[in-house]
Amino acid sequence: MNKSYVSLILILSITFLSSFVAGLVTQLNIDPWYQSLNKLSFSPPNWIFGPVWTVLYAFMSIAIWIVYEKSKKSDLIFSKKILRYYFFHLGVSLSWSFIFFYFHLIFLAFINILVLIIAIIFLMNLYFPRSKLSFTLMVPYIIWVIFAAVLNFGLYLVN
Repeated sequence: MNKSYVSLILILSITFLSSFVAGLVTQLNIDPWYQSLNKLSFSPPNWIFGPVWTVLYAFMSIAIWIVYEKSKKSDLIFSKKILRYYFFHLGVSLSWSFIFFYFHLIFLAFINILVLIIAIIFLMNLYFPRSKLSFTLMVPYIIWVIFAAVLNFGLYLVN
């Protein structure tokens, strides 16, 4: 197997492990607390989140993999740094599920999501000069997370 595909499999595995943990925390803590919250009129149905996040996690994994593979050939220090930034961002993303669903701290979860938006923008800025495709793969993600921030803040306001 080509070595670059090993790095893709590792990145996908770590990313989807994070997704699995976030989903588990969400599923174990969604009832009855979340169900009892006042929802916004434009809140999507719960079933939409799984498929959307699955696609977004795949896109973000491919995006980092492309940049990592391109940069490790020319700038090994940057390639290691970009992976650290990516996994930091993944940790911020994962922590939202704990803050929101486990601890029920809606406003703190909103602050967390603002940090996540900054981390995504930071990554996108690093991706852009190295891979327009990686940058483009992150666009649906940043849009969805901004929408999630609006939902999060809205839930804070109405509850």
